[in-house]
Amino acid sequence: MSMELMVKAMKTKVGNPLRKLVLIKLADNANDMGECWPSYQHIADQCEIGRSTVKVHIRELEKSGLLRREFRRKGELNQSNVYHLALEGGAAPALGGGAGYNPPGAGDNPGGGAGAAPRTSHSSEPVKEPVKPKVADAPGLVDFDRFWVLYPRKVGKSAAEKAWAKIKVTADLFDLMAKALAAWTVSTDWTKDGGQYIPHASTWLNGKRWEDELPQAAGGSQPATRRQSNEPDFNDSSWAEGLMVRT
Repeated sequence: MSMELMVKAMKTKVGNPLRKLVLIKLADNANDMGECWPSYQHIADQCEIGRSTVKVHIRELEKSGLLRREFRRKGELNQSNVYHLALEGGAAPALGGGAGYNPPGAGDNPGGGAGAAPRTSHSSEPVKEPVKPKVADAPGLVDFDRFWVLYPRKVGKSAAEKAWAKIKVTADLFDLMAKALAAWTVSTDWTKDGGQYIPHASTWLNGKRWEDELPQAAGGSQPATRRQSNEPDFNDSSWAEGLMVRT
């Protein structure tokens, strides 16, 4: 709720008590930028008037320049409009129509009538922010999921994703990482004691561990950088199957 907008809405003359009530309710839901997205039904319930009446008054407020509607759709479904209030001028001249005008549907206001001073509820409707479309990975960057499939210890995925986003992994860098993982996965350090010394993926990424000197393979003296007969061939599309996956 924006108190500044509420004050401006109270000072703005719109020429109709129900229309004024709808404007106040929109200001009640709006943020400091003057934006809100309550449903027609929520406004109707809070103002104790009909849904069709709400639509009429919103159209009149839009014609007068006091708000702008932004229509939203999600696929084939309509979503609640986003309203942009424009109350910078404070008190405005009364709009045409007079206080006595009530559009069809105004009569379903239970009790009190339009002449009674309306009580405005400041409870905001639990609404969701408009969902912003997910930004696709930049061209040339490798998706985190490809790394997660290869990493042998599946813990701390959220932290690993954050670390991955900072690095901006290209295809060439991913190849270096994958080869380093292949070496470490068959190393003594990562295979002993059931793999309990395998670091979390976020630690491995933040430390740029793919740049470390590669270890020796478990059970042999040959460095893991030299491919043995039972190690994956990175020119083979199925090389990932040779990695040991531990949980």
